[in-house]
Amino acid sequence: MRSWAAAIRVEVAKLRSSYVLWGTLAFFLFVTSIRLGEADWTTYLQNVVFMFATVFGLIGFGIVSSWAFGREYTERTFKDLLALPVTRGKIVAAKSISAMLWSLTITMLTYEFAVWMGVIAGIPDFSIEVVRHFLVQMLIISGMHLLLCGPVVWLASVSRGYLLPLAYAFTTLMIALVAGPTSLGPYLPWSVPALQLARSDSSVLPLDIWSYIIPVIVGTAGFAGTWAWWRWADHK
Repeated sequence: MRSWAAAIRVEVAKLRSSYVLWGTLAFFLFVTSIRLGEADWTTYLQNVVFMFATVFGLIGFGIVSSWAFGREYTERTFKDLLALPVTRGKIVAAKSISAMLWSLTITMLTYEFAVWMGVIAGIPDFSIEVVRHFLVQMLIISGMHLLLCGPVVWLASVSRGYLLPLAYAFTTLMIALVAGPTSLGPYLPWSVPALQLARSDSSVLPLDIWSYIIPVIVGTAGFAGTWAWWRWADHK
């Protein structure tokens, strides 16, 4: 347990000192500030959360996750990492947890920034209920995207870098935007977050149960594949 906790602390510190993490946060804040011209709080926060349901979730979280794993190959520290007295499974878990923690942290910082900027800008029709509603949706959507980082970290490990996982993230974004409005949308894991937001007026969880199960299956398969790769693959 101590070695696992130590591994998590090390991975958290690696991301905290990375320009990738803070650059991603700066991008989130900049794009969020552009939405300040909206007519009311419902429209404003819905657009902010929609960005997390699409670009921020698929691309932003993908960048953070792929960097957490891919950097070990590009910076040639992979063999040094495997020489540590920590099992490979714990390394994978530590990297995954740290990427999730930091992705969730920049999500909450962005949402808090959006609320305060909206107050300062004087957007009309402020309501605690509206802020709470979209906060809940933000957390649900972020949870889905964190799961969907499973294939991203697997590709970063298999390809030993950033290019393939980032190409995958951009491809899934295109698929979500094109196929999301179709009848296939509720069954495509990358489209589900945006549909969750679009239909959230009727219920906290408005989609069919399979729409929530599919991202869990895809994410679990990705993280399990990553663990298997690090555990058994030839890392010469």
